[in-house]
Formats: sequence, C-alpha cells, structure tokens
Amino acid sequence: MLWHAYALLSHGGDRIGLRFGGIHGRPRLCRHPDDVLRIFDQADEAVWSANALSACAESGLVGLLAEARSLEDIAVRLSMPPPLARSLVEILESFGLVVREDGRIRAAPALLPYTTLEGARAFRAALRAPLLQAEDFRTRAAGGGLDLEGWTHTDREIIEAQGSLTALWARQAVPKLKFLPGLAAHLDAPDAALLDVGAGAAGLSIALCRAFPHLTAVALEPAPAPAAIGDERIRDAGLEDRIALRRQRVEHLDDRECFDLAFLPQMFLPDAIMEETVNRIFRALRPGGWLLTAVLTRDGPGVAAAVSRLKNLLWGGNTRGMDEMRKRLQAAGFDPVIRAPGARSMRMICARRPIAGTSA
Repeated sequence: MLWHAYALLSHGGDRIGLRFGGIHGRPRLCRHPDDVLRIFDQADEAVWSANALSACAESGLVGLLAEARSLEDIAVRLSMPPPLARSLVEILESFGLVVREDGRIRAAPALLPYTTLEGARAFRAALRAPLLQAEDFRTRAAGGGLDLEGWTHTDREIIEAQGSLTALWARQAVPKLKFLPGLAAHLDAPDAALLDVGAGAAGLSIALCRAFPHLTAVALEPAPAPAAIGDERIRDAGLEDRIALRRQRVEHLDDRECFDLAFLPQMFLPDAIMEETVNRIFRALRPGGWLLTAVLTRDGPGVAAAVSRLKNLLWGGNTRGMDEMRKRLQAAGFDPVIRAPGARSMRMICARRPIAGTSA
C-alpha cells in the first residue's frame, strides 16, 4: 500500500486508493491543477490506511478481536484512550474486517486466522515489509542514492518482515500444491526435498517443512545479513536437521535430480544469470518435479503496472514479465509451463520437469 503512495510521490504510483479514470486501464490525462490535488488526497489516504492497519497490528488490537469485546474493554486492554481505540476499530470496519454484535466487536471471518499469535505476526509482516522498504526507497530517492543493485537490504527489521511475509505466502500456498500433478505425493514421501532460492530469513523453507513432516530443504542465500538471520530462524524453529542454509548463488548450483519442488523469486535476479539459473534448477529437479517462480512485473499502462515495473527494477530483476519467463522456462525444457490462477500483484508460474526428462 505505502509503496503505491511513495512511488506516486517519487514519480510513480499504484493501485490502493490511487485510481485514475480511463478506458481499458489507460489513465486519463490530468488537465487541471485540481487533478493533482485529488491525487495528493488519494496518496494521503493510502499512506494513512497502510499505517493505521499497521497500528492495529502493532498495538495488539487484531489479536484481541478473536473474541467479541466491548470498546471499553479493548481500550483498557490496549492502555489506549477510548476515542483512539474507536478510531482504529473503525479503520478495520471500513475494510470489512470486523463485525459488531450487541455492542461488541469481533473479527470478521476473513480476519479470524490473523488473530492467533502466528497470524498476528503475519498480519504485521504483510504491512511492515512494504512500509519499511518503501520508506527506504523514499529516503534514497531524496538523497540521490537510487541504483539498480537489487534487493540489498541489511536492516534486520526489513529482512525479518520480508521473511515473515514469505512464510505467510507459503502457508497460503500449501492447500493449492495438491493441484499440481504428483507434487503432493512427492512432498509427503520420506525423501521429499525442497530447493529454496534466495531464501532470505528462511520463511518459506520453515513454513513448508512444518507443513510436510518428511520434507528437507536446501535454502540458498548468498547475502551475509539475510543468511545470518535465516540461520537464527532455522535454529529457533528447531529445524537444523532438516533445513541446510547454503551461502551459495543459484547459478553455481551443482545438485542433480535432488529436489521435488523449487521456489525461484526471479524478480530479484539480474538478466545476465537467468538462463544459467533456469538450466541449473531444471537439472536439480527430479523428473516430475515442479518449479514455482513468482512474477511481479505487469505490462501495459496504468499505475499498478508502472509500480510493478519500478519495484522489479529496484529489486534487481529488470522488468521481466510473465511472457519472458514462460519462454525462458520452455527453452530450458520445462513442460508444461502454466500460470497459476489469481489476480494479485504477485503472480505465479508453475513449471514441471518432464517425467521422462534427462539432465543436460
């Protein structure tokens, strides 16, 4: 959300609260100074919406709403002035995230999973990751420090928030993996193995190893700061015997026919290594294994598409989109190569190494 507003204020824009008229997604030309003021109003709403939602999580309000409570009880438990507690509840209500019954307030069904300890942590991370990264982007833009060196954050808060956000995505993806032929059975097998490229704080490896008791993982993370935090998180999860974090670049991967599933966040990788990366992952997968690769860039006009390309550039992946990645995967021998359903900002390509395939 805040990415959208900061991108707008730093010569960009995005979708949450920033809507522009036009036909088939094309923005209409702004002709009057009042149009700029309208954009500022929308940016202001987006920034405050993101921060207010974050405050609902950081204050503990989201966790309290697992049970129906009076506003007075909420204010006391949060040590918060009642008018402020009421205002934060109204923010959640404006997004359809709470319901009122007999003067009491509780989480709507969609919010209920986020009221647990782990769920509340994921809710915070989903907001903190873009908030912190957008603030870093704005600061560097103001100081003339923007570059195309990629996702090089060393701030612990940013790395941990990104790891928690990745774990949230992984947990939500688990029920959908059964729709990829053969994958669920392979992940339940005694020798099941995952390749987690660009593992960062190891959120994905930890989440999937918890979901599949026999799964082991190789997590690749060459950057020192994320790798150190990833090691900590693996130890904290008690998964040292199942997750091996290698400080290795994916284009140097030599494993052959070792993994049933690989995850590739390709938007963090430069064009120069993509062909080698895709070929090495193909060889590392067992015949019948699946690669999931996330795609951020969208083509075409409009604020959402423009911001997706901006983020992709800042994260190091140029502006590779769905079509280019599909062609690269097909050229490496993956078949089928399919786009997973869904219209969220991050889309997924699922590609299988054919069962009859051989290592190149």
